Amino acid sequence: MKKLLLLLTLGLFLSCSNVQNPDYERNLETAKQWFDNFGNEDLDFTMSFFADDIEYQSAFYAGPLMNKEETREYFKGWHDAMEDIAFEAQNYLPGVDPETGLLNGSVRTYGNWSGTKSDSGKTFKGLWYHYLTFDENGKIINGGDFGDATGLIMSVMPDSE
Repeated sequence: MKKLLLLLTLGLFLSCSNVQNPDYERNLETAKQWFDNFGNEDLDFTMSFFADDIEYQSAFYAGPLMNKEETREYFKGWHDAMEDIAFEAQNYLPGVDPETGLLNGSVRTYGNWSGTKSDSGKTFKGLWYHYLTFDENGKIINGGDFGDATGLIMSVMPDSE
């Protein structure tokens, strides 16, 4: 009886342990590469990380869930408006499937974006949260930005005369 109880306890412990999704490390490296290179303002390279059927959540107030072309325009807007864009991650974390709660290989991160508004020369630094979900080919199929994009843009606008 003691052996059976020990085996059941061990089995329960192992089944509840935080076993990482086998794709997480690959997806983590892809996410880091994307964040490291976003500030290079190479829009084609930025978009090469995304699957054709991407759904991406804008950080702007009432921002839409965007398809690939809309996501491209969203990133182009950041590239056109800002210089010296950089992301400094505070951490990278494994993500979970929202329906099952199981680790799914996705990547989440909290960190600071910084840069300079092109037309005003004003600098910014703001805390953001991002999530990226990947397909079996390592392409991003779902993602989003959460931060005060509207407030950031307002804070670096040129001074009115």
